Amino acid sequence: MQSHTLKKAIFISFGLVLLSLTNSVYAQSLRKNDVIVRRDSTRIQALILQVSYEKVNYRDLATPDSAKAFIYMDQVARILLKSGKTIHVKDSVAAVRISPDSVGQYADMANLPENPFDKSIVMANSDQLRDKYEFYKNKAIDGKTGAVVFTSFAAASLISGFIIANSGNSSDNKKFGNSLAVAGPVFGGVFGLICFKNHKVYKAKAEKVKSELERRNQPLESLRFTPGFNVRNKSGFLTLSFFF
Repeated sequence: MQSHTLKKAIFISFGLVLLSLTNSVYAQSLRKNDVIVRRDSTRIQALILQVSYEKVNYRDLATPDSAKAFIYMDQVARILLKSGKTIHVKDSVAAVRISPDSVGQYADMANLPENPFDKSIVMANSDQLRDKYEFYKNKAIDGKTGAVVFTSFAAASLISGFIIANSGNSSDNKKFGNSLAVAGPVFGGVFGLICFKNHKVYKAKAEKVKSELERRNQPLESLRFTPGFNVRNKSGFLTLSFFF
C-alpha cells in the first residue's frame, strides 16, 4: 500500500514539474495581441494588419468574426505591438516613403534559379518578402520551442522513471519506472528531433529571404523604431518611420 502511494505521489509530482516546465517554455514564445490605445485612453484588442502614415488597418478581436477595421492616426496615442515594442504616435516623425517595387523587378530573367523556393524569392516583391521572412522566422521559433519542450520531457521521464524504479522493492514500481525511463525519452527524443529539424529548415529559409532583402537594400520590417531622449524634460521616446 505504501509502495503504491509513493509511486502515485512521485508520478503526480513528475506531472506537475513537467507541466510547469512546459508552460514556462511556451510562455517565453507566447505572443500577446496587439493593442491600439486611443487618445481618450480606451483600448482596442487587435491584430494589426498594416500601419501607414494615415491610419492603422487591423482586425478587431472583440468582434466574433474578428472583422477588419481601421482607425486614423490622429485618434491613436500609442500602439502596443505583440513583439513587446511600443509605438508612441505623438513622438513619431513624418512618414518616409520608399517607392514600391514590382514582382520580378530584381530578378535576372535570363538566369532564374531552378529551385522553386529560390525562384519564388527573387520573383517576389519586397512586401511579399517581408511577409515571408516573418512567417519563416516565427515557424523557426516554434520549432525551437518544440525541441526544448520535448527534450525536457525526455530528460524528466528518464529521471522520474529511474527514481520510481528504485523506490522500494515493489515489482510494480520497477516495471512502471523502467517503462517510463524508456518510453519517455524515446517519445521526447523523436519529436524533439523533428522539431529541431523543422527549426533548421525554417531558419535557413528565413535567412535566404533576409539575404535577398539586404541585396535589394530593403528593410526587414515595414516599421523602424529609433529610441531617443529629451534632455530638457529628461524623458525617453521612440521615433517611428513608416515604409509603405
